[in-house]
Amino acid sequence: MCRSRFTRPVFLWGAAAFLIEVAVQWCYRRGWRVPLSVGLLPLLPMAFFIVALARTIQKMDEMQKRICLESALIAFLLTLALTFIFAGLDRAGVYRATWEDVGTPMLFLWGCAYIFSSWRYR
Repeated sequence: MCRSRFTRPVFLWGAAAFLIEVAVQWCYRRGWRVPLSVGLLPLLPMAFFIVALARTIQKMDEMQKRICLESALIAFLLTLALTFIFAGLDRAGVYRATWEDVGTPMLFLWGCAYIFSSWRYR
């Protein structure tokens, strides 16, 4: 049962988006000159992730909807806390975060929250 959750399109597209985003960020941080098309590459699996998520939620029963929406809430709250931390660091002049510093952890947090919520209701 747990194995089937990791083979669903929503999980696979989310994992693909996360891995491609991490790879592209790694290339930029190494100072490599990356074409614009490679920089925009993570947007494609992210779009498919959103479509797969919407389709998956529409097909769910009430318990599955609760798990999915609870994980989205957990990820939202953790991302909000991360954003507040980055804002505080920026005001203190310690660190100025970019959008990439929030986007990738947000996707990762949603995946972790989904796994946690699924485990909790098993």
